[in-house]
Amino acid sequence: MRIRFPKILLCLSLLLTACSDDQEAVAQGVTDGAKGTVLRDQTIHSDILRRDMLYSVYLPAGYTESKQYPVLYLLHGYGGDQNEWWVYDDMADDADAMIASSEVPEMIIVTPDGQTWMYIDNLYGNGLNYEQYFFEELMPEVESRYSIRRERTARAIGGFSMGGYGALRYGVMHHELFSYVYAMSSVIGGYGATDMGDIIRNYQPSDLPSITLECGDRDYFTYDNRDFSALLTQLGIAHEHIERSGGHDWDFWSACTPKMLRKVGGLFRQGTTAIRSTRGDNSKQVVIYSLNGTRRDTLQKGINIINGKKYIRKLWNREY
Repeated sequence: MRIRFPKILLCLSLLLTACSDDQEAVAQGVTDGAKGTVLRDQTIHSDILRRDMLYSVYLPAGYTESKQYPVLYLLHGYGGDQNEWWVYDDMADDADAMIASSEVPEMIIVTPDGQTWMYIDNLYGNGLNYEQYFFEELMPEVESRYSIRRERTARAIGGFSMGGYGALRYGVMHHELFSYVYAMSSVIGGYGATDMGDIIRNYQPSDLPSITLECGDRDYFTYDNRDFSALLTQLGIAHEHIERSGGHDWDFWSACTPKMLRKVGGLFRQGTTAIRSTRGDNSKQVVIYSLNGTRRDTLQKGINIINGKKYIRKLWNREY
């Protein structure tokens, strides 16, 4: 996040104009060197919702309509809005750096406003069909206004908390549209929304996109995510489950987003839906994480997470 200090003196203001302009470039949609452009608060009129709706969009540096780009849709949590990712996270800076270094391919990132409607239709009988709006109005508008590829392998979706539920729901129920789902600190059910466990039982594992669940060990939804991961394993649905130290906050989510960009970028580059599974297959792969989310090939001293379960290794190599 950038911190802006008030301009007190006119002379100081004049001296700092260039720096201030650089700081405003991303927010105001002015491309500066290798920086991408974030166009905030784009408006779309929704006949379905009977109101104007907002979304924001990241365009990579050098964006041109002469070529098409893959797209990542990101859904915010309860009480947030379309600018959460650009205000509380370093998403634009991370994307700029990874694209500039060729770590990930150029991509467009779309962050819609989901209000507090759980990304579903008719929440608690409110008569507002948000899910219908998303697929029948928002996506067609965005993908016609910007130069976006429209095949499944060029689309991914992610979100946190309420947005994690929306990402899982959309990725599963509209699996023909998305190749990958990254759900952070995700609501799994409740709050007027159908439990994802009940939803996912209706789909064939081979039809589903790759799924990553990431949740902190002090989160409201830690146990829900563990149980959902166990269900995916029981159903034979390949997925990745990461649990590490953290709570339900932007400190945790900001550490998720670079990993998400790398995973999404890798799939976009390969043009495939394949991702190595750490749960839910029969290959007996053992995938180990430390509490800070670092992936390891062998156990280390202290606490390890093996396929979502905590193990402690002491000096004499015993596990508990």
